Amino acid sequence: MALSLVEAECRWSRERGDCRKTNDDREQPRVMIQWKSTKYKMMIIELIEGLVLVDELYSPVGDALGEKELVGMLKEVFGVDISNYQQLRDQFFERTRELTPFLKRMITAILKEADSRRAWKKKK
Repeated sequence: MALSLVEAECRWSRERGDCRKTNDDREQPRVMIQWKSTKYKMMIIELIEGLVLVDELYSPVGDALGEKELVGMLKEVFGVDISNYQQLRDQFFERTRELTPFLKRMITAILKEADSRRAWKKKK
């Protein structure tokens, strides 16, 4: 079983490497995923601001990661360029209806899944 997990991870890593194209001697990530929503950049900003504000992620040298570093990391992961993250951050904090709808949806989904797992365990 462990071997198949390792093989799957190696295959994913190879596929990730194959999803790169060279452009003027620089590697540019291609998008490997697609967002369901068209407002995905604001969703990413919600994630970034949450990670920055909880002060949980640090570089190997011990510096807290800021928005700029996280934008770069998420560009690598999601293949999305958010070069206007400062403007999006300002729009994010100016929201008046609901500040974090994406994070609230995530929390609700996690709590619902946890409840269903607890209910399943109680049936035994």
